[in-house]
Amino acid sequence: MSCYTELLISPKNFNNRNVAQAVITMECFPEVLLTGTVFNNRCEALEGAVVRITAVASLDKKDLGYVMTNQFGEFAIVVEKNPQIDYQFKIYEPVLTS
Repeated sequence: MSCYTELLISPKNFNNRNVAQAVITMECFPEVLLTGTVFNNRCEALEGAVVRITAVASLDKKDLGYVMTNQFGEFAIVVEKNPQIDYQFKIYEPVLTS
């Protein structure tokens, strides 16, 4: 992949469940790698968080799956690049085991 674009979203953008929106223009590839980092409310990377990815097109929604964040709070997924599809991320706290 020869193209890279980064979007940084601070925790204050998610107060009261605000929706962060951005337009990112990239070269024409059939797929794109979406990456992100999950932080807790103290701005510390959150290991083991679950990220659910959903493709949304018009009235149609399709679950693409789940990924977990690594020790640095990072996740990545390859998705279809299609201007008719929006990708929705739902982030869940790590599951605590004892």
